[in-house]
Amino acid sequence: MFVLGVAFLALAIFPATRCAAKANAEDLVVDHFFSAIRDGDFSAATTHFSAKMKALSPEGLKGSWNQVYGSQGRLRSWKIFERQNLPKGRDEARVQLRFPRSTANSIVVVASQTGEITSLSFKLPVTAPPYSDQKKFHFEDVAVGAYKLPGTLTIPKGNGPFPAVVLIQGLGPNDRDETVGADHPFADIAQGLSSRGIVVLRYDKRTYAYPQLDSHKTTVDEEVIQDGVAAVRLLQARRDVEQDRIVVVGHSLGAMLAPEIAKKAWPIAGIVMLAPTGRKLAQVIVQQMRYLGERAPGQLALLERQADDISAHKTPPAQIFFGAPASYYYDLDARDEVALARSLDLPILILHGSRDYQVLDEDIRNWQNGLKGDPKVQVDTFPGLNHLFIASAGKPGPAEYVTPGHVDAAVIATIASFVANAGRTPASGAAAN
Repeated sequence: MFVLGVAFLALAIFPATRCAAKANAEDLVVDHFFSAIRDGDFSAATTHFSAKMKALSPEGLKGSWNQVYGSQGRLRSWKIFERQNLPKGRDEARVQLRFPRSTANSIVVVASQTGEITSLSFKLPVTAPPYSDQKKFHFEDVAVGAYKLPGTLTIPKGNGPFPAVVLIQGLGPNDRDETVGADHPFADIAQGLSSRGIVVLRYDKRTYAYPQLDSHKTTVDEEVIQDGVAAVRLLQARRDVEQDRIVVVGHSLGAMLAPEIAKKAWPIAGIVMLAPTGRKLAQVIVQQMRYLGERAPGQLALLERQADDISAHKTPPAQIFFGAPASYYYDLDARDEVALARSLDLPILILHGSRDYQVLDEDIRNWQNGLKGDPKVQVDTFPGLNHLFIASAGKPGPAEYVTPGHVDAAVIATIASFVANAGRTPASGAAAN
């Protein structure tokens, strides 16, 4: 997603309050903005910009628009499909954009009192990966769990039942595609696997669908595990799914917590862990800040001390660190997912990209050492792939997520092969507590 104006913290775990709002005066600002862009009048489009946003000139706005949407043709229409009331008298409008060859979303934030646009973001259209064959599957909308989280099933065409997977996202409020910048890895995985005869369920995380949740009270169970279990239960209730061939596929933090979801949603045929975190989260965050070099030495030293205090459980539980209370980190620290994975006696596939600067070789070694000697565990590293398992070049960093890419076809093939064999030999496992 292209974000223009005041940057937001990508690692923040809990966003601002959302509510259903009726059409208001700010909608006229949004309408004027996109009318001007449709007509190619970028000077008119910037007339409602706040003082800080005016640092983006009409030419700069035109360049950003063309970089994201230039290949999609002329903007045909737009529609506000959701609104949020943000702090400090701001109104956020989520806008669906329609082009001749695609649809996409944009987010416009308007200050209610001044009618000025204070923030703007462009989300790239979702394109199908080259290995997707949409003639072989269809889409179905579903609602997951007690919170009725919006989800999508991709279901192979033909006579089922079929093996199935549920996709569990990483850290933060992620949508069902696990959208990061211009990339949509879960959409890629879903279409790739369903092209190979596998049902795939993906859904919006609770913290994405309900950002008004109190960040001081939301636990790891509420943010990830409960809904992951509910998603498995949804698959277990479907007649087009082979009940003994359901696999939990997690990414990053979702991979780390996949064993717990598998245990609580038992029976499960296997676990796929895509770049699983293997260290304490506070330390992972500081390591990323150190690698990126975006903090002054004094700021970095302060963050390191704060992370050390959290890791030693010396921080007050309600104190916030990178968008989450210390209690959230303590909750994660109390879980021994490696030991849990070992106790399940399940086939486990661990995948890692060699260019991943967020989950390191050290994380993977921690899992390998903890599961050492288990013949059901397979670990593969893919050269040249980043944290999203997309090929890129140069020094690894956030900038590579701006360029659209797709999950590597070899990763799709490896997951599909694992799922095809999972459940063939019954695992002893352990019943849920």
